Amino acid sequence: MQSKRQPETQLEMHQTQRLRRGIRNLIHYHLQESINPHWLISFHYSEGKTQEQEVLGDTQDLKRKLQRIIYKSRDKSIKGVGAYPYPKLLFFHEVSHQGTGQYHTHLITEALPSSLNTQAAVEHLFSKTLPSKVIALSKWKSIDIQRIHQHDTDYKRISNYLSKQSTPEHLSLDPFSSDLLSTTQCTDNRSKDNQ
Repeated sequence: MQSKRQPETQLEMHQTQRLRRGIRNLIHYHLQESINPHWLISFHYSEGKTQEQEVLGDTQDLKRKLQRIIYKSRDKSIKGVGAYPYPKLLFFHEVSHQGTGQYHTHLITEALPSSLNTQAAVEHLFSKTLPSKVIALSKWKSIDIQRIHQHDTDYKRISNYLSKQSTPEHLSLDPFSSDLLSTTQCTDNRSKDNQ
């Protein structure tokens, strides 16, 4: 009976490896082609956030409130700023490595408006401003904010890190909250940029 179990385990391992490789390639592709990544922000939720559906809802709330803050912070002296393009966002949810089942999130975002686009301003935004508006965010856990450098080495490091927790049961990439473009849309956007 044990010999029958081994191939299933190997098959599961192979499926997980293929999934992680696919997610890693997808992240790497989006970092290179569909967004202009500027910040990698890792933050935690208040205690008890162990249900994926709840975290997805909290992420939608965070995204709406973040977009409002970004819109208010735009440079109003620029003509036509009313049609302000929001920075694209990619969300990844991971379960704690400490066995608590608690979720935390990694967010990749493009550059924010200049008034918010410094290390100190992003730290204040995620440690003070957003936790007062988004109940689900932890008010005491640390926030990690890293500047993303525009080169392939950094993209590979980030895509390897963010794909490592994906399994057939849990996909770390949040396709519902993330601003993902299809391959055709990215190709179309690049051709328009080159014209």
